[in-house]
Amino acid sequence: MLRSRLIFLFAVFFIGAGISHAQPEFTVDAPAVVASDEVFNAVYTATAEKDAFSGFVPPQFPDFEVLAGPMSSTMMSTNIFNGKRTTVRQRSYTYTLRPLKEGKFILPAASIMIDGRKYETPETVVEVVKASGKGTSSGRTDARASAGADLVLKMDVSKTEVAVGEPVMATIKLYCQNSAISGLEDVRFPSFNGFWSQETDTPQNISFKRENYGGKVYNSALLRKFMLFPQQSGEIVIDPAEIVCLIQVRDNSPATSFFDDFFDTYQTVRKRVASEAVTVRVKPLPGGAPASFTGGVGKFDMKVALSTDSLKAHEASSLTVTVSGDGNFNMLEAPDVTLPPEFESYDVKKTDGYKAGPDGFTGKKVFEYPFIPRSYGSFTLPGVEFSYYDVSAGRYRTLKAPQMKVEVAKGNATGPTVVQPGINKQGVKTIGEDIRYIAVDGSGLKPAGRSIAESPFMYIVPVAIAVLSAAVAFVIERRRKLLGNAAVVRNRRARKAARFRLRNADAFLREGRPADFYRELHRAVYGYIADKLMLPVSDLSRDRITMELRSAGVGDRTAGDLLSLLDTCEQAIYSPENQWGDAKSAYTLAENVISQIENTI
Repeated sequence: MLRSRLIFLFAVFFIGAGISHAQPEFTVDAPAVVASDEVFNAVYTATAEKDAFSGFVPPQFPDFEVLAGPMSSTMMSTNIFNGKRTTVRQRSYTYTLRPLKEGKFILPAASIMIDGRKYETPETVVEVVKASGKGTSSGRTDARASAGADLVLKMDVSKTEVAVGEPVMATIKLYCQNSAISGLEDVRFPSFNGFWSQETDTPQNISFKRENYGGKVYNSALLRKFMLFPQQSGEIVIDPAEIVCLIQVRDNSPATSFFDDFFDTYQTVRKRVASEAVTVRVKPLPGGAPASFTGGVGKFDMKVALSTDSLKAHEASSLTVTVSGDGNFNMLEAPDVTLPPEFESYDVKKTDGYKAGPDGFTGKKVFEYPFIPRSYGSFTLPGVEFSYYDVSAGRYRTLKAPQMKVEVAKGNATGPTVVQPGINKQGVKTIGEDIRYIAVDGSGLKPAGRSIAESPFMYIVPVAIAVLSAAVAFVIERRRKLLGNAAVVRNRRARKAARFRLRNADAFLREGRPADFYRELHRAVYGYIADKLMLPVSDLSRDRITMELRSAGVGDRTAGDLLSLLDTCEQAIYSPENQWGDAKSAYTLAENVISQIENTI
């Protein structure tokens, strides 16, 4: 609760110029899921610019036992931007509650008067689940063996029976109850063979929130969301996802000194967890698809419009077909549009205006057909048809747009004309002045000087070309031999690649982006070691790195600094609460480690 209030305080202090004043509001903050024996806080908070709070009507809690409250507190924050001062005030009422029974309950609404107007809190649901006993471990071996026993990696799909092309949302979450997770590594997501896949939610920072899982209170973190479109029929098995969690375990071994009784020590235990494989049954689309079916699956509407229905010959115009709705927009092809032969047509322009929703892509896709009429007269554009498979109805549907009339007037011809060989021969096509006469008057000509064949350049140029060709051939051959030795190339580019990534990390450091900084720093050091030792990344275990560096003459201290730097980066990247730590020291250590290895090897 203190953390959420601090976040609000900083947000008020550093808000931009777009917020000139705070709108009055009255909210309630409480956990979404609690155990039946858990004590929790419900905080009712009023916010306004003026200190005009009055008439607080406390809520009644028939489903909860009130252990304490209401405890009132007041907070004020000030923001000064461009000389304008804005003050935001908060008044909070905190209740300490304990559930009386299991189930889902709505926290009772409270009301308050703010500047003479009544405000009520919105409905907030609190789910009470059965309490789970927390066992204790005795002994160092038991603690390490039981570490991560409460971890669950879960992959859920929105549907398990779909048709070809029907969207499926796959969500991968990590659940834990009591484990202290300090980081994540070796994350492996499924390849989704048999599906067209796209990531729709990729959290930069892993954050946990409470959730009811299997009737118990768990902390859940979203790792990835994927939008899947099956490309084949039959049973498609989605491979499990895997991840390694770094868990902090308290060392319960007997104390060996007086000070061990006052300080706790922790060890990092690596626990690999995997989700279960998921099977999706994909039904083939029925036969008898209309000729205008291009692969659309979902529910769509279509609109057809002309940019103008009255223009002159040789002026540009376009026909626009807009398909909107829900479905597999990424697989839609342009409908077949037939223009009159007197119209010069161009490539279709596609514009995407859809985004991922809970059940698939939603929005629209626009197809624009540009054309230029080369004849004048009255023309009829044939109707446009678009067919798709309606999953809910289990059949194909065809959308039709009526024919459209286009009136083309004579254009402004500036040159000779050519008769347009069309079906109705209604008009004349203007080509313009495309033939230029050759000048025959030679009055401006004069005798030339000495022939170029008599110039000394006729002898210098061939010699220069021969020398330059030999030099180029020598350079190419030398580079070919150098590139043929992959190990030498990889070794020589190690420091160059590391410097490039260190510059990127330094840019992220100055921009205040901790996750990107540590991720790029980790790539710089890890990639440098892989290139310098000429090893595949898959073989770079910590023991292998230490052994290879030692055999190359690198000191144990340098190798230890390298491993310590990698641990620092991984903890910062995968920590649930990303913190800067000593970023500048980490950057300096990376430069020193690379320099020491470069001077040794």
